[in-house]
Amino acid sequence: MPKYDLAKKIVNGELSRRQMIKALGAAGVITSLSPLVAKSAFAKEQVGLFTWGGYDDDGLYSGYINKHGGAPEYTTFGDAEEGLQKLRAGYVTDVIHPCYSDPPRWQRAGVIQPIDTSRLASWGDLFPQLTGMGSVNFDGAQWMAPVDWGDTSLIYNPDKVNWMSPGNESLGLLFDDRMEGKVAILDSAADSWYLVAIYHGIDVTRMEHVTKAQVDSVYEALRKMRKNVKIYTTDTATLEQALLDEEVWCALAWNESSWNTGFPMMSPKEGTLTWSCGLVIHKDAPNLDLAYDLIEASISAETSEYLLNEWGYGHSNKKGYETISAEALAERGLAPDPIAHLEGGNFSNNPTDEITDYIEMQWAEFTAGG
Repeated sequence: MPKYDLAKKIVNGELSRRQMIKALGAAGVITSLSPLVAKSAFAKEQVGLFTWGGYDDDGLYSGYINKHGGAPEYTTFGDAEEGLQKLRAGYVTDVIHPCYSDPPRWQRAGVIQPIDTSRLASWGDLFPQLTGMGSVNFDGAQWMAPVDWGDTSLIYNPDKVNWMSPGNESLGLLFDDRMEGKVAILDSAADSWYLVAIYHGIDVTRMEHVTKAQVDSVYEALRKMRKNVKIYTTDTATLEQALLDEEVWCALAWNESSWNTGFPMMSPKEGTLTWSCGLVIHKDAPNLDLAYDLIEASISAETSEYLLNEWGYGHSNKKGYETISAEALAERGLAPDPIAHLEGGNFSNNPTDEITDYIEMQWAEFTAGG
């Protein structure tokens, strides 16, 4: 595949608004594009949203912005564990955006409150495969409103990795001697450790049974892989640019990066890691009514259409799928049958807090060279 021709794609209108902003940012160009929704010059106090870097995109919350005349007050984190530790230290906001395996740990930490789904008009339009997961609905309450979902897998340059092809793909590529210095991975144990655990034969859907010895065995495998890893990053734009520049030939990443680069997302024989993220409410949310308005906007059909078309991720609301063709889904690396994909996905469940802390501690040591 030829290198990414940014200027040509912009001129030809081949990029979504989000892809264009992201690509320009990766190229060092400061953008000043008009927001999707005009903001009031006299905006009132707005809801606080603590979210992943990159999710401070007004297009994801247009229903809220239209209603309240301004965007949420965004703050961002690099991964959910970082977010939890900030909340434990006393940070108070209204809404937070963790992922599906986090709510039990966050509920035990006492930082979130149950969600009253009767206040959400779009709740009945959501996939029950997401709303009913045991890690978001437990103890007789709904703790998270699912929003986005997708897969973590490997994206690779087929011209360079010419010994793999659809139907003949394996996560073993991460350990292949031909990949020395040619791999980029997400600096996130929740993605990279878990995907390697799948390759290593651990059933991540039953993490409650995982022992420290098993965790150590995955880290032993990761250390064998270290010579192949050139880049650890939480910035997907950096990862994508490295792929496009042929600095690396393979990246452990999400659906979005496949669509942004045009490189295929692997369907390995070992399986992918399926994930869903969503919104929770801080236990002391100062703007509770606004929090519910923000959640409703995020799970709406309008946001479903935007996320599918502009981001290339799955959404929890079924109605967005009526707006996108099978060809467009395939281009984004998304399943043509979302229900079947969700029912068959490798959604990891929760290990004990002790094991979670151990995985995170060992990850910090691993990425530091230990």
